[in-house]
This record gives sequence, C-alpha cells and structure tokens, in this order.
Amino acid sequence: MSETSQQRGAHARLYGRSKGKALRKRQAALIDELLPRLSLDLAQPPAPTARERRLEIGFGGGEHLIAAASDSPEVEFIGCEPFLNGVAKLLARIEERGLTNIRLHQGDAADVLDWLPEDSLSRVYLFYPDPWPKRRQRKRRFVARDNLDRLARAMHA
Repeated sequence: MSETSQQRGAHARLYGRSKGKALRKRQAALIDELLPRLSLDLAQPPAPTARERRLEIGFGGGEHLIAAASDSPEVEFIGCEPFLNGVAKLLARIEERGLTNIRLHQGDAADVLDWLPEDSLSRVYLFYPDPWPKRRQRKRRFVARDNLDRLARAMHA
C-alpha cells in the first residue's frame, strides 16, 4: 500500500480552505453521524465488487455526484473533497434522496487512488482541475504527472 498524503509530507499539501462558514446544527449532525458510515476506510483493503465503480475528485457541493448516483443506482460512486462545507452539503442531499451507492473521502484524492486496486475505475470525473494558473503554482495542481500515473493505474484500459 502506498503512503498517505500525511506521510508524503509538504509535497502533498492541499491548498485552499478546508472549512468555510460554521456548519449549521443539521450539517454538523450529518458530519458526526452519516459521514462515518459513508467514509472509506483507507486502512483496510477495498471490498471486492462486481459493480462498476466511478470516482469524482473535488465534488464541491455534490450536484454532479448526486445526479450521477441518482441516474445510475447500480454503480458505486466514490467522492473525494477536502472542503468540509461541501461534504456537509452532499451529505444532506444523500440523506434527502436516500442514496446508498455513494462512498466518501474527505481529504486528498491521491490517497484514494493509491488505495484502489488496479483497473478498478470505469470513469473519473474531475471538473475545474487547475485553479492555479501561474507557473509558480504548478506544485498545487492536481493534474500533474504523479496523479496522472495514479489515475492510469486505477482506471480500466
């Protein structure tokens, strides 16, 4: 198993805020109660599945992830997002719709890519991947050689 972003050190830092405004009571309750049930356990190997598996990196408020999971209940979706407020929004939508085909990771998507077995993803969604346009900010970009190698390993050929 590969090292996690914490073990990789400064080169694996996530940039930007991890939390915005204070969470409402309902959102905080969902973080405490629902998130642990839906979170991936990266310390354990992934459960084998015959289902198609898709990954969304940086789902924001979860609009696309909710729509895709609703349209394809037979598919297992994994959503990665470091921003706590976005995770809280998505949890409310998951509960509202009663979706059971979404798993979550609040943190670095590279950790999930390292955790997944080879050839385990059929699709990866990555919208607005590079909010860091300046050359000196290239170390902050998700679309970089290391992460592309991780994606290539985890995706079906």
